[in-house]
Amino acid sequence: MNPQAFAPWRDLAVILLCIESALFIAIPGVIFFFAQKYLRIFRHWLKMPLLRAQVYALRTQEITQRVANRIADVPITLQMLNVRVQATARRFMAGG
Repeated sequence: MNPQAFAPWRDLAVILLCIESALFIAIPGVIFFFAQKYLRIFRHWLKMPLLRAQVYALRTQEITQRVANRIADVPITLQMLNVRVQATARRFMAGG
């Protein structure tokens, strides 16, 4: 068989391969370009609601810490009172 008989099909296959490769590279490139472009706009638009959410989270954290400290103070105070009473009782028992 003559190798030149397949030359047009070989050339067509190379051209199609180049086109497919360009599309496989160009399509994600275009998608990433516009994603990056609109991500900047979206991030700018989202800045204020996220700042507001951060303020609410910090307020919630402060209130939670304040309440937790008040709750934890009760057993700590009772334990300190118990230790003081025991120390005072030992001192009186020792005579002095």
